[in-house]
Amino acid sequence: MNPIKPKIDFFQLTDRGPVRENNEDAIASYQYEDGVLMIVADGLGAHNAGEVASTLAIEVMEREMSLVSGPVLSMKNLRHAVQQANLEVYQKAITVPELYHMGTAVIASAITGSTLFAAHIGDCRLYMLRDGVFTQITKDHTWVGERVQYGILTPEEARTHPNRHMLTRYLGYELLASIDFLKIDVRPGDVLLQCSDGAYEALLDPELADIVRSNNPEQACTSIVRRSREAGAEDNISVQVVSVVSPGAPVDQPSWWKFWWR
Repeated sequence: MNPIKPKIDFFQLTDRGPVRENNEDAIASYQYEDGVLMIVADGLGAHNAGEVASTLAIEVMEREMSLVSGPVLSMKNLRHAVQQANLEVYQKAITVPELYHMGTAVIASAITGSTLFAAHIGDCRLYMLRDGVFTQITKDHTWVGERVQYGILTPEEARTHPNRHMLTRYLGYELLASIDFLKIDVRPGDVLLQCSDGAYEALLDPELADIVRSNNPEQACTSIVRRSREAGAEDNISVQVVSVVSPGAPVDQPSWWKFWWR
């Protein structure tokens, strides 16, 4: 039996921020018969190669998911799509001289039925607000993030450390990428936030939590981008906010489905 599409309220927004000349982030969301897929990619590389990497990664993932027959959203299919994206970003980076060393961080989450599957590599983040508690679900694949996990640095030290932007893993870095995969249940009332580092480096987690707790997804995305810009965000800002209304509820083409790009 195919998983039944969940009912959600969703919004997304991306902005180049107050400092960067270009937006090398890319965001996307897709709905299928069995659920929804949401992706944030934060590209890196000189001469706008980051924009190429983030866009290519999303295009490859969407193409690979579109080739699936039957239920689309599963851990197996998501794993294949992300690994194929890594392969194609890597191949392009080593064959096109001006794209040498390009890559991208990625967080991709799929909600089908009452289950969330996610694939993560780099420093984009997935948060969950459940029963008033705001939790970072993913772990940062950064030099400072790994040292925080081992207790070598405190979170406060990591926020201002000169190596805080140094990634230890990202799509396109190597032929076989080490990608984190996770699976969690979702419940009515859960709120999910996916974002690039431009948002969470400008705003502390308690402020992000307050924004998603107090606003609907559209208002939350708008507020996070606005406050990040006001705080002088040093990077591009991309956010996706999902409020779970009823996991597994049978719905037709939803009126609550919203998209926004900037």
